[in-house]
Amino acid sequence: MTVFVLVGAGLGAAITFLGWTLAPAQPTLAHTLAVLRHPPPAPVRDRRARITGAVAGPLHRIGLPRPRTQQDLTVLDRDPATHLAAQAALAGLGLLTPAATVAGLHLMGASIGWTTPLWLGLLLAAGGYLIAETGVREDAEHRRQLMRHTLAALLDVIPPALASGAGIEHALHDSTRIATGWAAGRIRDTLATARLTRQPAWQALRELGQTTGVPELTQLAGSLQLAAGEGTRIRQALTDRGQALSHRLTADLEAQAEAATERMSIPLMALTSCFLLLLIYPAIAAFHT
Repeated sequence: MTVFVLVGAGLGAAITFLGWTLAPAQPTLAHTLAVLRHPPPAPVRDRRARITGAVAGPLHRIGLPRPRTQQDLTVLDRDPATHLAAQAALAGLGLLTPAATVAGLHLMGASIGWTTPLWLGLLLAAGGYLIAETGVREDAEHRRQLMRHTLAALLDVIPPALASGAGIEHALHDSTRIATGWAAGRIRDTLATARLTRQPAWQALRELGQTTGVPELTQLAGSLQLAAGEGTRIRQALTDRGQALSHRLTADLEAQAEAATERMSIPLMALTSCFLLLLIYPAIAAFHT
């Protein structure tokens, strides 16, 4: 009975912590009014942040999140500690679910060994870890694709601005000012920071490309650096780069559409097979009788 109580308590704690980690905390009305009327005090970590830090601390010490995941979290503007806490909660939930199920069956009179639930729990824990990892990677790749589409649109606007006599930095700032979306805002903030810190635009774009993992930004920075250092025909270079990027994005979209079509054919083939089996089953049954 003690084992059942401990397993149930652990499962309940894992579910509660997972929901608490994923659900954003809402400030109270009194707290909001106090912040508006008085200057905020020094930041103090609340109980949720302390628990999240306590769970994520040991995972940080063993090298988590991995560098690729850390870059994905940077692209998504997510806190690594919160990600690790949610990942640990998912793994703990997967680990305890089979044990809790077996404990409930034991209470109903069933006799099931603990070896299979143990291995199944380890498998589900690994699955929960991979699900969280894969979700972050897919979301980050979606944002990188959005960054590429925004960059391709900007490269269609910048060359005409250069042809009208504007400088390269002025054309960059004007093109990002009229664009909207997360990627355009990120590029706009990067260029604004570079202007305030008197940093070359190509250097800021290169750092942004390295941070987000978008090589097209790094290549654009290389073209801008070459134009600043050797005075090349930057307008034609940007036009060619924009056309190449647009062709690549079009090819990627066509490949994704073909892959989606192939995935749709699998359930259709399964449905057709079931229908054919339903048609020939009476003949087979009559032949055997």
